[in-house]
Amino acid sequence: MSDDREEAVALAYNARSNDDLRQGYDGWAGGYDADMDRRGYKLPGLVTALVARHIPLGDGPILDAGAGTGLLGEWLTLAGYKDLTALDLSQGMLDVAASRGVYGTLTCAVLGDQLDYPANHFRAVASAGAFGVHHAPSAAFESLVEITQPGGHLILTVRSIGMEEGGFPQEIARLEDAGRWKTLETLGPFFAFRDEPESLYMAWVFQKI
Repeated sequence: MSDDREEAVALAYNARSNDDLRQGYDGWAGGYDADMDRRGYKLPGLVTALVARHIPLGDGPILDAGAGTGLLGEWLTLAGYKDLTALDLSQGMLDVAASRGVYGTLTCAVLGDQLDYPANHFRAVASAGAFGVHHAPSAAFESLVEITQPGGHLILTVRSIGMEEGGFPQEIARLEDAGRWKTLETLGPFFAFRDEPESLYMAWVFQKI
């Protein structure tokens, strides 16, 4: 791995701001897929399996929230899902995702900001690897619920390290207590990569009420 790429990866994993995240992932975009393949990245396959368990083929649209280079979108397409939308804060990553030809729409925007989608628009929201204490914040859950159809599903993963610090369990409970969603499945902690003990993640399937 080149020094520039190592610097980009370090910035992405230890970001303290959205500008850090954007800069890190823009710099990593060209080598991201090769790095994930080498490390045995599991999250896109796992999230696709959860989507398949809860969402019939033909139902859509589906938002890939924090799509990156589109690995999840490619998995979902191989599983037979259409009508996919990608959202990511890194235009460099989205440029790679666009080259896959699996998304109808790609949007460069920040999870946690107000999203420019209609309320109750998406049949499902799926996210593989976007949420964590130094990545997309727990505050973004509210806006994702808002743009999901009543009865629709949200399949979300969160990095375990710093999960309490990032307020993720608290926000999950708050939305459940407020009658915004209910938990259908909880998985983990599990390793997102083949041989990296610090890569523990949790995954949830929620249904909007």
